[in-house]
Amino acid sequence: MIWKALHWSTSFIPPLIPLHKKGATTDAANYRPVANLSSLGKLYEKVLLNRLQNETEGKEGDFQHGYRKYHSTTTAILDLQNRIARQIETGELCAVYSMDLSAAFDVLRPSIALNIMKEYEVSEPLIGCLEDFLTNREIYVEYKEVPSKQMKMDIGCVQGSILGPRLFTLYLGRLSQILEHQDIVTYADDSYLVVGAKTIHELKAKLEELSKRHVSFLKKMGMIVNTSKTEVVVFRKKGHSDIETFKVDDTEALSTTTMKVLGLTFQTDMKWNFHVNTVLKKIQSKLSMLRKIRRNLDLQDYLKVATAQLYSILYYGSPVWMNDTLEKSLWQKLKSLHYRILRVGIRDFKRRKSKKYIDKTCKRATPEMWSKYASGALVIKIIRDRSPLNLYIGIMANFYTEPRKPNHGKFFDNSQGKIGKHRLENRLEFMTELGPWLDDPNIGNDALRRMLKDKLDFDFERHL
Repeated sequence: MIWKALHWSTSFIPPLIPLHKKGATTDAANYRPVANLSSLGKLYEKVLLNRLQNETEGKEGDFQHGYRKYHSTTTAILDLQNRIARQIETGELCAVYSMDLSAAFDVLRPSIALNIMKEYEVSEPLIGCLEDFLTNREIYVEYKEVPSKQMKMDIGCVQGSILGPRLFTLYLGRLSQILEHQDIVTYADDSYLVVGAKTIHELKAKLEELSKRHVSFLKKMGMIVNTSKTEVVVFRKKGHSDIETFKVDDTEALSTTTMKVLGLTFQTDMKWNFHVNTVLKKIQSKLSMLRKIRRNLDLQDYLKVATAQLYSILYYGSPVWMNDTLEKSLWQKLKSLHYRILRVGIRDFKRRKSKKYIDKTCKRATPEMWSKYASGALVIKIIRDRSPLNLYIGIMANFYTEPRKPNHGKFFDNSQGKIGKHRLENRLEFMTELGPWLDDPNIGNDALRRMLKDKLDFDFERHL
């Protein structure tokens, strides 16, 4: 059998390197056990992964955005945002809770995982290889070149492995069915459930029933659920001041006014004041350090460092929160910080240079320009790849083509109020001119992005 012939490639005992996450360095729980795998072992895993992807395509569920092609944290947050805005537009109350897992990869049960593979009708030889990969493992921890004793690894999947992420997404792939296809969005082991109801009492009852079913499934799969860290936010069109408690598997969870979702902070009123102000504080502290090292860098090197250290934070998830619902004062703060970053680059500390001069010299998009470009570039990718499916369906539902003029289709806004602007498909009217070219196979993605830049006037030379 092929898996027995290749057994030696996975029997190599990998050292676990403890990587500190956060908190006290003296607490072992604050470290992530990442395996230092051999190159030959990784090659073997890659072969298994290719086979597994071919045999289990679509089994991980449309709700899963982690470890999947064409998906990212941004698509996950957009998907969640769309579901919340759609729910609120119907006039119902909307609650979202996040489920916190204390451990994920480390407690995956090999016997359950192999039974799931059989249910998915994975071929017998491949199941044999997966069994060899998951069972009869030994590990040891290596810290500062000092090894520990070897230990048997009865449960869990090696962190840092190539095959592990795919196995984990399939492991929890039935979650949507357990929750009867309720609105759910997950990224790896982070899961968010959207619940709607007419009254707060009905919302509370649905929330408690679904969360109980959710926790029961996770525990059945061997996951360690930290219900004390479950967050609940109740969304309304105009926000709310009511503080409600909800039971999550017999644990009281207090609803809050904010929720951290994959690096972005959602507010109960669907505004972004808290997130923007938090991001600005982070960048301002880093900008002061960059100002000190500016004398040792030329302009181009400074812009590279600023892009990596500052703009990566400033524009993270921009297609989600940089939209027409952002308040004018917040736009002004973003624009002011943008030019403050660039003035350090050109050493204009006394603010004597005009913004047009800075644009021409540094050639960096303003927040307004970037917000539309980032959204447009993402939409091009979603339409071309037809994935993520939920976002693709929503976008195409808002693209209208006249039967007599098929080349004159346009994007439109079908929202019933300002809250609907949070949905990606309601923010694409600026892309109408690109509509006819999006499905043209003769035009590549790079060409479409150049057309988008032209439309948004990225030609800084022309600005003077």
